Amino acid sequence: MGKTLKGEKAGASRALSGLAVLATALALPAQAEDGIKVDGYLREGVSVNLQDPIETAAKDSGKISMARTTLRLNLEANTGPVTFAVKGRFSREVNTDYLKNLEAIRFPAPTVGGAAAHDGGDLAKVYNEAELREWYVDFPLGERVKVRLGKQQVAWGETDFFAGNDLVHGFDYTWRSFLEPANEELRKPLVMANVNVAVPELDGALQVLVRPGVDRAKDIGNTYDLFGGRWANQPNKGLDFFANGFGYNLHNPQGEVKKTTGGLRWSALAGSVNYSVSYLKTYNPDPVVNPAFAPWKGTAVKAGLGDLVFPTIDVYGLTASGYLAPADAVVNVELAYLKDYAFNYGYTNGYGFLSGSATGTAGFSGIRQKNVVRTTLRMDKNLAGFGSLIGAEKPAFFSVQLFDTWIQNYQASEEIVNLVGFGQARKAHSTLLTAILSTSFSNGKLKPELVGGTDLSYGGGFVVPSLSYEIGNHWRLKTELDLFWHRGARTPANGATERDGALFGYFAHNNQLYTSLTYQF
Repeated sequence: MGKTLKGEKAGASRALSGLAVLATALALPAQAEDGIKVDGYLREGVSVNLQDPIETAAKDSGKISMARTTLRLNLEANTGPVTFAVKGRFSREVNTDYLKNLEAIRFPAPTVGGAAAHDGGDLAKVYNEAELREWYVDFPLGERVKVRLGKQQVAWGETDFFAGNDLVHGFDYTWRSFLEPANEELRKPLVMANVNVAVPELDGALQVLVRPGVDRAKDIGNTYDLFGGRWANQPNKGLDFFANGFGYNLHNPQGEVKKTTGGLRWSALAGSVNYSVSYLKTYNPDPVVNPAFAPWKGTAVKAGLGDLVFPTIDVYGLTASGYLAPADAVVNVELAYLKDYAFNYGYTNGYGFLSGSATGTAGFSGIRQKNVVRTTLRMDKNLAGFGSLIGAEKPAFFSVQLFDTWIQNYQASEEIVNLVGFGQARKAHSTLLTAILSTSFSNGKLKPELVGGTDLSYGGGFVVPSLSYEIGNHWRLKTELDLFWHRGARTPANGATERDGALFGYFAHNNQLYTSLTYQF
């Protein structure tokens, strides 16, 4: 740690001091007399490695992995029944010594056609952003119809972790993978017409979404760290796949970004049960690789070795929630039927010289489409006894969620993989169990929380203890530990082979201490 950590601490301290000065200057009124409302936040987020990643030669445990300053501004103007809204986000990162170590890695590319090693470049620039995330207009049409036109977010489903029906948008996991609890910070807004029609006679409403296909290519699907940054899957830190023969292709017959998509959702109350049924034409949430040596359905491949594509899929959804008296809890069920979901395949009978996961090319035999059922079961319950036991001011809140992904007509001989380049074979059922326990003290100002989960199919899991503190009306301080464990992961000893590790094996050696200081205005 030594002088390097001291210097980084000093830099973080200066950033926090600057945050305090700027936040004080931004103490704007929430509502002005002219009908214009301005709010938002200014945040400094700092994370520190608690483990030493295997990819770098340096000892990086204890080094700052992220020093990120974010300004969020929301502006809303009301003119009678019409509302205009603009929401922007500006983020800048310090190029820490740890990021510089990742940039300096000359980490060999996978054995795919002799692709060359690559220097990372300035990673801080990859994480920086300045964009209008949302801009839209709201207006009514008569007494029953409300319309929102423009770039916006729409949440379908009520899960906190893994999406079942919340597939209208993709998510950006590049700057903080898996751990960010606020989905609206990761969700990628889209340009849409969003129409809600109230039907009080049936205690319900119909929502219609039409996305005309004017979005940027980067707004489609989930985005992961494939450029060798701090959240690249182990052992790929320092490896930029886009400099080694791969690239995105959002202009292809199977997943054209300009294609019109959208959906319908009916939500209503039946007795004491809230329910919804929906249909959505959208894109595969995760990208799949269309390899140049085995192009899918004759689709032309633009990159040298393979394109990352998001094929269109159909999603049929059903949700229901209500109070279950015997358990004294609120129970939620979500079902999603995903038609023609795309997977990569091939780990022992690969394409030509690419056979076997030992080469790091598992999944490069091509793309298979399978129908998938995603099920989510959730129970939310107040624990009065536990709250009293620990001296909390109110009952503790407990939530447990079970997620299952079931591949229909599953056949092991099809060799579907969990992730391209990794040797773990996909199972018919992939099941995860997660739980949240939260309490509050000091009139709700001090909030301890414990979040955890385990992969019941492939092993491993995570636990995130955190403590949030409200300082006055504007300041929020949060500190958490992000801890992972795994059944298997790639190491220098086993080379490119990974047969036992899956999701949490990708997070091996990524334990973090994270602290954020936020000024809300």
